[in-house]
Amino acid sequence: MVNIIPFRGILYNREKIKPLNSVVAPPYDVISGAGQDEYYLKDNYNIVRLIYGKDLPWDDDSTNNRYIRSDRYFKDWLKREVLIRDSNPCIYIYRQEYSIPPHIGYTHREDGDRKRIRNGFIALLKLEEFGKGDIFPHEETLSQPKEDRLQVLRRCRANFSQIFGVYSDSQMNIDDLMEREMKREPLVNITDDEGDRHYLWAVTDVETQNKIISEIRDKKILIADGHHRYETAITYRNEIRSKSPDFTGREPYNYIMTYLTNSDTEGLTILPTHRLIKNLPSFNKEEVERKIGEHFSIESFPFDKDKGDEQDKRIDMFRKMEERSKKGHIFGMYFGDNRYLLLSLRDEGILDEIADSSRCEEWRLLDVTILHALLIERILNISGDSIADQRNITYVTDEEEVIRSMEEGGYQAAFFLNPTKIEEVKRIAMKGERMPQKSTFFYPKLLTGLVINKLY
Repeated sequence: MVNIIPFRGILYNREKIKPLNSVVAPPYDVISGAGQDEYYLKDNYNIVRLIYGKDLPWDDDSTNNRYIRSDRYFKDWLKREVLIRDSNPCIYIYRQEYSIPPHIGYTHREDGDRKRIRNGFIALLKLEEFGKGDIFPHEETLSQPKEDRLQVLRRCRANFSQIFGVYSDSQMNIDDLMEREMKREPLVNITDDEGDRHYLWAVTDVETQNKIISEIRDKKILIADGHHRYETAITYRNEIRSKSPDFTGREPYNYIMTYLTNSDTEGLTILPTHRLIKNLPSFNKEEVERKIGEHFSIESFPFDKDKGDEQDKRIDMFRKMEERSKKGHIFGMYFGDNRYLLLSLRDEGILDEIADSSRCEEWRLLDVTILHALLIERILNISGDSIADQRNITYVTDEEEVIRSMEEGGYQAAFFLNPTKIEEVKRIAMKGERMPQKSTFFYPKLLTGLVINKLY
C-alpha cells in the first residue's frame, strides 16, 4: 500500500523574490561546476546554496563546510521570510510545458512534434524498504552521492528537492482531479533557462486531497529519479528511529517529498544517455571495428564536413536507429572520423554467453545491457570497476556535446543509444531487478526550489 499525506510546504516569498526563476535550479546531480557558478551569480538566495554549496579552501569537518553553510542559509532565509511556510497542509500540482531539445536526434512521433505537457503532484510519500512494499527502484546507486546527500539531510533536516516517482492510472482519475484544480490561477508560473514553463498550484481542499490519497493507495510507485535521495532518507530515518524510544512511524522523517506522475499519459519522456570512451591503452579503431563486425552488421554513413552534410548523416543514423529498434538491438558509433556507423546485433544467442544468467530475461535484453556486456566489456575490455568509477566512460545525454567532445580530443569512440522505454523500466523494476546506471534520463528534470519540506 502506498501512503501519501499533504504537508505545509515552504515556498519562496513571492513578495520578496522577483523573479522566481532567479532562485530555482535543476537537481544537484545535473549541475556542473560551471553551472554551480552561474546559479550562485543569479541570485543571493538561489537554492543552489542549499543543495550544492561550494567547497572553500578553509573548510573543515567541524566548524565550517558547505553542509554547515547550507543549514545557516536555510535558517537565515526562514528568519528573514525569504522562505515562508504555508499555513495549511497542501498537495501541490506541478505542471511542465516543455519541448524535447532540438539536438536530440529522434522525435518519438511521426509528425515531429517536440512539445509535451507533463502533469503531476507533490506530496509526502511514506518511506518503505525496497522489496517490502509497493515502491520500486530501477537503477543502481553509488555510495559517494548517498553520503553527500546524507550530510545535507543531517544538517538541514529538510527535503529541498522532490524525488520523481511514476505510477500507472489508465483511467486518468488523478489527472482529472488535477485538471479541475489547474483551472485556477497558479501560485507559480515561470520559464526556465531552456524556455520550458513550470506551474505550481496548492490544493488545500481536504476532499480533493483525500481523493488523490485514496486513488494512489493501491498503485505501485516506480522511482524515476532520486534513488540516492530516497535511500539516504531511509538511512536517516533509521538513524533517528534507533535513538527514539517513542517512535510511532508518523514522525516527519518517515516521509520524503515526492513528485508523482502518470506513466499512461504522453507527457513522460525518457532520453538516452550516450557513452564516450577514453583512456584505453593501445586503442586501434580498425581492430575494434573488426571485432564488432563479428557480432554486428555495420552500416556506414560517410560524410564530408567541407560540404556541411555531417549533421544530415547523423540524423539519418538516428532515424534508422529509431525505425529498427522495433525489430532488434541497434547502436550508433562514432570514431571521430568522417563517418557514422550503425551497429545491428545479428544474433541474440550471444547473450547466453555474456549476460548475467541470474538476471531476468527483460534485463538481459536491454540495449544498455548488451552495450555494456558485449561492446564495452568484451570487445573494448573495460572492466566493471572502470565502469563504476567512470575511468574509461563519460555519460552524456546531449548528442551535440558528444560530437564536440570527440572533436576536441581526449576520447576514442562514442556509442549512441535509443531511449529505454518506460514499459521496459517497469517490467524490470517490478521483478525486483535494477537496471545498469545511466540507463534512463527522464526529461525534463524537476525544478528544485518550487517547494521545500521541513522535517521538524
